[in-house]
Amino acid sequence: MAVKRLQTLRALRGILLIALLLGLPKTGSAQDPRGSIVGRLTDPSGAVVPGASVEITHKAMGTKVVVQTNEAGIYQALFLVPGTYQLVVEQPGFKKYVRDDIEVRVNDRLEVNIALELGAAGQSITVVAETPLLNTTSASLGTVVDARRVADLPVSYGNPYELIGLTTGAVFTRDPRLDRPFEPTHIVGYTVDGTRANRSDITLDGVPATSVANPGEVTASYVPPVDAIQEFKVQTATFDASLGNTEGGVTNISIKSGTNELHGSVYYNTMLPEMAANDFFANATRQARSDFSYKRWGGTAGGPVYIPKVYDGRNKTFFFLATESIKDSRPRNNGVPTVPTEEMKNGDFSRLLGLGTQYQIYNPFTRRAVAGGRYQADPFPGNIIPRSLFNNVAVSILKYYPKPLQQGNADGTNNYLQPNLAETADYVTYTGRLDQVFSEKHRIYLRMSYYDRDSFYNDYFHNLATGNFFQFIARAGVLDDVYMLTPTTVLNVRGGFNRFIRVTEGNPLAKGFDVTSLGFPKSFADQIPPVARQFPRIEPSGYQGTGVGSEFRPTEVASIAATVSRSQASHLLKAGFEWRAYREQSVQYGNDQVGRFIFDATYTRGPLDNSPTAPSNLGQSVAALLLGLPSGSSYAARVDSYAEQSTGWGFFVHDDWKITNKLSLNLGLRWEFELPMTERFNRSVRGFDFAYVQPFEARVQAAYDRTLSPLLPQQIYTRGGLTFAGVDGQPRGLYQTPKRNLMPRFGFAYQLTANTVVRGGYGIFYGFLGERRGDVIQIGFSRNTYFVPTVDNVNFIGSLSDPFPNGVLMPLGSAQKQQTYVGNTISFFDEYPLLPYMQRWQLSIQREFRRVLFDLAYVGNRGTHIEYSHNLNATPGQYLSRSLLRDQETINALSRNIRNPMYGNLPPGASSAFTGTTIAVERLLRPYPHFDSLNHSRFDGYTWYHSLQLSAEKRFSSGYTLSGSYTFSKFMQATELLNPSDDRPLEVISDVDRPHRVSISGIYEFPFGRKGRILKNARGLLEHLVGGWQVSGVYTFQSGAPLGNWGNLIFIGDINQLKLSGRDQNPAHWFNPLKIDDPKNPGYGKVGFVSNSAQQLASNIRYFPLRFGFLRADQVSNIDLSMQKKVRITESKQVVFRMDWINAFNHPLFPQPNLTPTSPVFGVIQASTQANYPRRIEFGFRFLY
Repeated sequence: MAVKRLQTLRALRGILLIALLLGLPKTGSAQDPRGSIVGRLTDPSGAVVPGASVEITHKAMGTKVVVQTNEAGIYQALFLVPGTYQLVVEQPGFKKYVRDDIEVRVNDRLEVNIALELGAAGQSITVVAETPLLNTTSASLGTVVDARRVADLPVSYGNPYELIGLTTGAVFTRDPRLDRPFEPTHIVGYTVDGTRANRSDITLDGVPATSVANPGEVTASYVPPVDAIQEFKVQTATFDASLGNTEGGVTNISIKSGTNELHGSVYYNTMLPEMAANDFFANATRQARSDFSYKRWGGTAGGPVYIPKVYDGRNKTFFFLATESIKDSRPRNNGVPTVPTEEMKNGDFSRLLGLGTQYQIYNPFTRRAVAGGRYQADPFPGNIIPRSLFNNVAVSILKYYPKPLQQGNADGTNNYLQPNLAETADYVTYTGRLDQVFSEKHRIYLRMSYYDRDSFYNDYFHNLATGNFFQFIARAGVLDDVYMLTPTTVLNVRGGFNRFIRVTEGNPLAKGFDVTSLGFPKSFADQIPPVARQFPRIEPSGYQGTGVGSEFRPTEVASIAATVSRSQASHLLKAGFEWRAYREQSVQYGNDQVGRFIFDATYTRGPLDNSPTAPSNLGQSVAALLLGLPSGSSYAARVDSYAEQSTGWGFFVHDDWKITNKLSLNLGLRWEFELPMTERFNRSVRGFDFAYVQPFEARVQAAYDRTLSPLLPQQIYTRGGLTFAGVDGQPRGLYQTPKRNLMPRFGFAYQLTANTVVRGGYGIFYGFLGERRGDVIQIGFSRNTYFVPTVDNVNFIGSLSDPFPNGVLMPLGSAQKQQTYVGNTISFFDEYPLLPYMQRWQLSIQREFRRVLFDLAYVGNRGTHIEYSHNLNATPGQYLSRSLLRDQETINALSRNIRNPMYGNLPPGASSAFTGTTIAVERLLRPYPHFDSLNHSRFDGYTWYHSLQLSAEKRFSSGYTLSGSYTFSKFMQATELLNPSDDRPLEVISDVDRPHRVSISGIYEFPFGRKGRILKNARGLLEHLVGGWQVSGVYTFQSGAPLGNWGNLIFIGDINQLKLSGRDQNPAHWFNPLKIDDPKNPGYGKVGFVSNSAQQLASNIRYFPLRFGFLRADQVSNIDLSMQKKVRITESKQVVFRMDWINAFNHPLFPQPNLTPTSPVFGVIQASTQANYPRRIEFGFRFLY
């Protein structure tokens, strides 16, 4: 270990030494939270002035940076904390030059060229010029959300990440109701210029501020309070080679620093339920407004570290502290659940039968074998189950199910609406930052942050069967060191970490629950791990379940980065490296370890075992529960813990070359590579050995009879099995990672006129394969013991009364090697995965007109090697029907039950599909008949994105600021297979495509009182009455998502006839719900979906698309407003009274409509709540000093 550590230190030292010898960089890292000022010094003749001293001072902190111009007269001041600066140049023979009030923002690279005038010592010239707006040095696109906007624009619950939406090219794609700062996977759900949210990066003070706990999701590890943020920048298209670990988008957030004066805030905010608007659907059903409560309070303090007679830290040592607490209780949007009716609990399903014969319940205990390999059962007369057939455990379970609260739909669905079902949340956060300036050459800062969120929700039944306790704990920190090696060379080294812990537990009342109280046998109860003892997981299809995913899951990100920057001739050069480690641990103790009992129509449909079921198995699933017959997919889980890690390196060189006064080039090259993900104790599947011959193959072949079906092949083979990390010579790494990941970056900026710049760029951005992509695969180390209801599909040997008579199987790890999990669904890693990458380009024109900056841009993005899941063991396409209508002959042939050659030949633990005496024909047609699904990844997916973007910004002056952006885009993807047997993914509109997005924000100070143009001489009471008024607001418009989740459907006619015009569209009629009952005799000119459940497709090649661009969910149209009244107490103290109207005009956002043609509410938006919140009014008090 010591040798490895020494080697690592030598490697780091070598990298830094090489960078120094090369003499490289520019204005710091693109992920840096600071800015820079660069420029050229010339004399009156236009000749450059080398060796001149340039002093740049932060006006609030008093800290100074002194640099020198190089031989080309170029200077660069790097890593400047955002704020207002003064620039001073003193050079013998020239007048002293002073330029004041230069505003530096996050990731700014301001070009300030200076023309010195001849003069004697003591003479000076002072320039008070406005900060340059045009970007004349870089091709990168992005938006800065400055301190004024962060502080004054209205945001829900003080969530600063809402303001990311002000950025051109950014669209929000997650749940708008989860808008609080402690909703970490939703508030960062922005797709940026064709890059999904989980593929972009967010940094806080220059270090990663996100982690990944669930595949496909990104988690905001720490979210600072609004009052703690200086400003932030969202970069949507950047061509700086220092930017990595992202597929294109990155958000840089800067925390405030202390200054030479003590400043801070104390605030309190609340909402009053009686002043909120009612929900759209509550109004429609005449329900009272849901109750809620909300309080948010906190404070900040920052200044110099000053201890009288002990230490005076002014101009060198500064602190900043912030804290915030939120106490919130609000209704949780859980849709409109369905619970069994009291009649159903008593075995009476007759009401459903009145809707059609598809709801008939069949008696599984009357099953018998009939011709064609089928099984037939008799119906329960009148759809009533005799009480004598009730299972005692089921009766006990159903006692925990409450009575319906409403009548619901005709089929009994949506009968358990609870508008006041609350989620409670207690949240607290702390952050502290310390800045130390050792000299004009050396400065550091340190920040530490923490938050904790405790919640209780999902208490559907108001008893121990449901309810979740939820906790988030976050810790984060950064240490940053800047050292000026020479007047033209700067070294920056930064290290950071974040740790995010997710804790989920069931209802505290259910801890230690004794399942024997339900009637389960003691032998089963004794096998349940003590930590997992709680109410079992009951899942009747179509009805509310009792699942609890209890877990303890910490994720960690550690990073180290170093950049050395140098100005040399007309080049601003930099080079550096970055190292990141992503770690995750998991301990699972959900109630699937008590038993996950799934109830569907497997044994209660009829008359044949392959007859169509009732829509969503309604009634039939509750009947199966009442009879005590879970499906064979039910199981008891035993789950091992894991501790996974992936690490990655990035190295870059970059040159910003000022070729002429008008033309700048950005030239860079980045190389990144990841090491394979590992599990600390090798508790993971690695790959699949396709050549392995299972030892039971000869027995299976001896029992195989191909004459039982004409579809069967001449012979079957049981080849292939899992391999494991660190076993039989397999490496610890779970796959081989690509290493040739070179990312060229190119950009240019050409200043056409004094007010116009043309910019363009191209860059490649690689993605990642490690922990951020997904978790280890613990097949073998975790194990399911499947419920076996019957082995011959006629006689039932298992029930809820004793679901696992042979005991619950314990995990064997990798001991079974290639025989692990035979007879089950498995997944594995590909040995040589491909690394996804994005090619991004932009061409834009930027123009300044009357201090308003306009930007018109075309941005494109092409994704290659996009990963998606593929089942290698699906039924081969040649056996599936190609008919556009239901092909009962093919269905019967494939689902026919024949003698099972694997019966008694597979290792223990196979799922029920393999343990019976009979097996469906289609299972023996699969390439690997001894497995269920065989999932791996394909890397031939691709995406493409094109957009036209327009933005305008007027920085704050003359009492107002205004910004606006518009994006017109199209996002296409080919990342899904329509059928597992397809050769290539389907090209289709992306699920995150939003063609139009508009965002406008502004702040306006009324021109009254001492700081205005009107009544500027007002004093006393008059000043308090008329002065200090301000309004601000944000308007957002965004197209709706393409309607997805269409099933394997039959549609006859022109699909475009589904679309309705905007004036005809409403929640009861979102699209034209065209239906046809009989597809074989639809009637002349009939258009629509086949709605007869008995005529739905199965065992076929699917043709119906995944989604359509012309059928979309509701669009966002939202206005948030704020009004403030500032009352000045002294020059340094003021009180602010504030009212924020969130969704000021109460515009509802509707959820997605029902997309099931067999449902009576097809095409209808049926929900308990709208997708956003109705208008809320937040009152705030703030004391500033």
